[in-house]
Amino acid sequence: MRRSPFFDGVAQSEVSIAGQPAKVPIFYYDGTATSAVFAARLGALRRLMPDRRFSPARLAPGLGAVAVTCFEYRDTDIGPYNELAISVVLNEPWFLPNLPGRALIASLRRRQLHAWVQHLPVTTEIARAGGVDFYNYPKFIAGIDFAQSDRTRTCRLSEGAEHILTLSGERIATPRAEQFQLFSHLYMDRQPQSSEFKISANAMGVSINPRSAALELGTRHPIARELDALLVARRPIQYQYLASFEGILYGPEHITLALMEPLIAQYAAKTAGSPASASASGTPPSATGADTTARAA
Repeated sequence: MRRSPFFDGVAQSEVSIAGQPAKVPIFYYDGTATSAVFAARLGALRRLMPDRRFSPARLAPGLGAVAVTCFEYRDTDIGPYNELAISVVLNEPWFLPNLPGRALIASLRRRQLHAWVQHLPVTTEIARAGGVDFYNYPKFIAGIDFAQSDRTRTCRLSEGAEHILTLSGERIATPRAEQFQLFSHLYMDRQPQSSEFKISANAMGVSINPRSAALELGTRHPIARELDALLVARRPIQYQYLASFEGILYGPEHITLALMEPLIAQYAAKTAGSPASASASGTPPSATGADTTARAA
């Protein structure tokens, strides 16, 4: 459904991203996702963090958790595209006792997952440019290809000719319909940054069977080698299959003047080009306004 009640009450603004029209917050009208959480070396995860206010969640003594999530967005305000997130599950807020399993149990209970985004490849320039400029998402253009059979769904990530990873998961039963929040934690201008991706899953299934999914890593790409050093197993401790979902990507938590300036310029150009403004100034609408690219997601 292009416009369901899930989006009611959320106001949007028209902006330009990479020279293309868009809206913020960005609405995701139709998508499919698979996500697997893997046990990883806690000490190595800590060394990835740029600030002590990012604390990898302790899964067990010496172990943390890394999530690999594959998104196929078929219909959004910035067009269709694919995305793959490699994230570190966080103990949030960072100063709470980091007891084994506490953060993961709390996330399941509250339906809120907090994660540091380590890599976020996408397949379109508008998705890349907006995410980098407005949030400092670690985005780059890559090949993200999906294949599906009656029983499995596969996502393959590559950069050029180099294979990075392949996540294969079962198309498990999807009896659940629920809403939850993904909080992406980032680092921008030497301070923590974050954003909320609210998801309404229309058909979702969850499995703790390690055989429900498997991860295959490439041998030469830096991201594949990084994951090989981080993970202690390539079978998941938890797997999710969202056969159908909707989503809302909200703006960044910390709005600085540097982030506001391009949006203000766009608004000023739009206002100057409006018929009412042109009539008041005596200038034809066609002679006013400018195409300014906003730093938006």
